[in-house]
Amino acid sequence: MFGGSVPTIMAHCIYLTEDEIKLAKQNQVFIAHCPDSNMNLSSGIAPVRTYLNQELKMGLGSDVAAGDSLSIFKMMTEAVKVSKLLWRLQDQNLTPLSIDEAFYLGTKGGGEFFGKVGSFEEGYEFDAVVIDDASLEHPQPLTLKQRLERVIYLSDDRNLVSKYVEGIKII
Repeated sequence: MFGGSVPTIMAHCIYLTEDEIKLAKQNQVFIAHCPDSNMNLSSGIAPVRTYLNQELKMGLGSDVAAGDSLSIFKMMTEAVKVSKLLWRLQDQNLTPLSIDEAFYLGTKGGGEFFGKVGSFEEGYEFDAVVIDDASLEHPQPLTLKQRLERVIYLSDDRNLVSKYVEGIKII
């Protein structure tokens, strides 16, 4: 899977040089983007758009030491927010992340480090959460995507009713 190299995850990666980006890609290094840490430490914001454009392997992390939540939903929303700050305040060429991209980073992008996880595609392990959003009232009907976005933006895992890992229900 890694061509003989040791699987590596690098956290934060706020100030990678072009040479470091090339090395990371060449060695299939995974980047753990920790948006909460970017804000709480105030040490900078990872240029996630740059890394996605260069097809680096990447997922989301919570960085318990410098973060304030373990919720992957919250990390998805924070990733979108910090990308908007980076775009607005530092580099208008770095288009902010979409919720779709943040969802990818929180699922399949980060899951790739562990193998075929993070997707419902054929050949992937069945790892899933079941969410019941019926208690989240809304004045008009929402599409499935809109419902998922709402759950993500509310960062509310109270509506999580079960979890599956490798096809086995654990909650």
